[in-house]
Amino acid sequence: MKLFKTSAIILLSVCVCILSFSINAARALEIEARYCTITYSSNDELREFNHDLYMGRLRSRIKSNGDTVRDEVAAKINFIVEKVMAVLDMFPPDIRFSIVIYPTEDEVQQIFYKIYHVKVDYIAFFSPSKNTVFYSVNNINLRVAAHEIGHVVVEHYFKISPPQRIHELLAQFAEKHVTD
Repeated sequence: MKLFKTSAIILLSVCVCILSFSINAARALEIEARYCTITYSSNDELREFNHDLYMGRLRSRIKSNGDTVRDEVAAKINFIVEKVMAVLDMFPPDIRFSIVIYPTEDEVQQIFYKIYHVKVDYIAFFSPSKNTVFYSVNNINLRVAAHEIGHVVVEHYFKISPPQRIHELLAQFAEKHVTD
């Protein structure tokens, strides 16, 4: 009986390790941008993210170092970070964070629940403890991107994070003025 329990525990541990590896491998595609690492699960997902992250008249001001979708996404995110820093007049030194792109808002909400154990209806969020922004492909746009990056900039600018309401006001300000 003891041998059976030991074998079962070992088998369960191996299964958990394989499952964890599979989940991480599914999100194994990455882009290194100037300010962040962008993780996504498929090229189709990245193309949709890029398409939906429409920059409007700001497009002419984005400097891309290449002509691939990966290069364009990196250039857009770099531009948004710099624009948000300028809008907020906050230029944190050595800002570095992660972005994880999920196909749906449901998956973003599941990640929020895993981290905070609270059910929400968010389409995107910034987790200061993970130093990561989580976006859903089916809800990305310039204002959503700027809002969450506003949270990143505020978090990195202050030595002590401001109260949540102030954080939110500054992120909303960045969202509203990103196209100025």
